[in-house]
Amino acid sequence: MQLIGILCSTGAAFFWAAAVIMFKKSGEAFSPMALNLFKGVVTLLLLVPTLWFAGVALFPVRPAHDWVLFCISGFLGITLADTFFFMALKRLGAGRWAVVDCLYLPFIIFISTLFLNESIGLKGILGALLVIGAIGADACSKSSVMMSRKDFWLGLVFGVLAVILIAGSVVMVKPLLEETSVLWASFVRLLAGVAGLIVIAVIHPERRVILGALMPSSAWKIVLPASIVGNYMAMLAWLAGFKYTLVSVAAILNQLSTIFTFILAAVFLKEPVTPPRMIAIVMAVSGALLAASAV
Repeated sequence: MQLIGILCSTGAAFFWAAAVIMFKKSGEAFSPMALNLFKGVVTLLLLVPTLWFAGVALFPVRPAHDWVLFCISGFLGITLADTFFFMALKRLGAGRWAVVDCLYLPFIIFISTLFLNESIGLKGILGALLVIGAIGADACSKSSVMMSRKDFWLGLVFGVLAVILIAGSVVMVKPLLEETSVLWASFVRLLAGVAGLIVIAVIHPERRVILGALMPSSAWKIVLPASIVGNYMAMLAWLAGFKYTLVSVAAILNQLSTIFTFILAAVFLKEPVTPPRMIAIVMAVSGALLAASAV
């Protein structure tokens, strides 16, 4: 089971990195909320028959506490966190997002310390500070991916919010994942996340534009495979990793997405590989691993 968890967590990192590149491209056609709603609906449509084929009931008899906790997790991790992620990605670019994403591991270990009695210690704190330093080093990178100071700081704030919410949303359901079907957990979280997005979209001033993303268009050539790889495949692998191995181990392997994203952004998005950015990536990954060694 540990091996399954390791493979799933590593696979989730690669799937997500590939999707980030595709989402960056599709973000040129869709707004962050429209993109989030589209990927959520696509994944939900894929999950329902998946549960049916696997013989997993969509609405089993479970304690109300379980339903509420998974729904809150979905709202925080999908409705809010993924929208913030797309807002950050649009402003920062894939390479710079990869550096910010390294905050995921220190945050998830810190939250695990608070709620799951896992210890972080001085190494964990130093690791988090090293990742923060990496973000500063990357900000000094003179790249062709130009952006205003406003976009940089807004992207950074949205990125940090996304990482905190994602980390919190999975840690809060970790105890339940040990005795719950990964498919069902994914379905409930996604159902709650999509429901939250639809409610927000309906009352949003630009609801026609947001809901219009669900209508067929040329942008689907990129956003559809991105949704399948980055949400359906990556989400199942991500939750399975947390189910079959320790939170800290799964989080460490998830962090490989930073390296994958950095490489894929350079190859497919032609984002420059500058010395400051290389230093930032090394600092960020080192900080994440240092935080992990504290567990």
